[in-house]
Amino acid sequence: MASLNFKSGQIKDRARENSHLSYYIPKISKPFMKECLQAHELITSIMDSEVKTKLTNFDLKTTVLRYVALDSKGKQELIRRLALQEEKRNEILLHTLAEQWFEHKSYEGMTDKHKLRICYQKDIILKFFNDKNIETTSNLNNDTAYEFIKWRNANNQKNKTLSASVLKHELQILKQIAKLAARNGYIQNGNLWDDVKIKSIAGINKKVVEPLTIEMQMDLLKKLRNTPHHDVALFLLIAGIRIGELETLNQNSIKNGALVLHGESIGNDKPIGGKTASASRTLPICPTMAKLFERGNIFNVSQNAFTIILNRNYKGIHAHRLRHTFAVNKLLAQVPLQMVSYQLGHSEIGITANLYGKFVPEHFKVGFEETIRIRKDFVKWLEQDYFKLS
Repeated sequence: MASLNFKSGQIKDRARENSHLSYYIPKISKPFMKECLQAHELITSIMDSEVKTKLTNFDLKTTVLRYVALDSKGKQELIRRLALQEEKRNEILLHTLAEQWFEHKSYEGMTDKHKLRICYQKDIILKFFNDKNIETTSNLNNDTAYEFIKWRNANNQKNKTLSASVLKHELQILKQIAKLAARNGYIQNGNLWDDVKIKSIAGINKKVVEPLTIEMQMDLLKKLRNTPHHDVALFLLIAGIRIGELETLNQNSIKNGALVLHGESIGNDKPIGGKTASASRTLPICPTMAKLFERGNIFNVSQNAFTIILNRNYKGIHAHRLRHTFAVNKLLAQVPLQMVSYQLGHSEIGITANLYGKFVPEHFKVGFEETIRIRKDFVKWLEQDYFKLS
């Protein structure tokens, strides 16, 4: 609120933070002076405190008198321009905002490999903004997320349907940028796209990774025999760890007769080298695993080298497919789902059930006893008798 002294023509803002705003207007008439007072209150209500702190009395007086002199249409246009200027002042370049997001991510902690992946994802988002001429936070709207999904599917470099998991993750980054913009006051609604979802449809945008059959597993091990890569393939089949976790192992990873992955994890803290807090886990040691540790080949083969060997010689077989195979081997051998989920390091049992349930028949029904027996015998051979009988 502001006060008006009709005798002197002084308009003075009564708000403590605006106490410096004080000026004199012509004493033409009381109606004119009252209109100036109303104009002052309207114009200052549009501005935020930071602008009013830097505003000079001369500039404010000029704007007030200009407003009063205009007709109704002119008044509306002036207020519209003032509002646009205020809105523009409260926006930020999306390129700058994306860099802020990346900086905040780095505070959370990341490995060099994680940093490269985050950089790539940030560049994808920035390319979308650039291609669609979305420059500042004021250009974000309800449809931006849907535009991103459409653009991303059309601009997949591999000319294939983008997987649902990749698209979900990139969409999540877009949502995080919106929340950051809201926290800093650049947009009103930080939950702008919370209702935008990506549906996973098997065979369309969700890749179905088939586990290796028993025959395929035995053939792979036979072809790799007498090479260090054999030990890596065998270890992945009996441990079910991610290929990236292999490089975190050393001779001291076995403690008290168990394999300790990623050390101890407290609460929801994510261990270094693990995807989630649940990546920190303890696996039972079987005779085959103990022998592989003794041989030491698994510590001397890099993830890159093993991946290259598989790509060159075994089309369709990649390291992560061995992890899938481990899960199905265990489930078909009737190891409880909870145990398999824990050994895989999944954050919840539902992930395990959704990923591998379709590969496991309803083996409690009559007719699957032979399937169960064969798989149990095979898992036993891998874990206990492999080096005895091979």
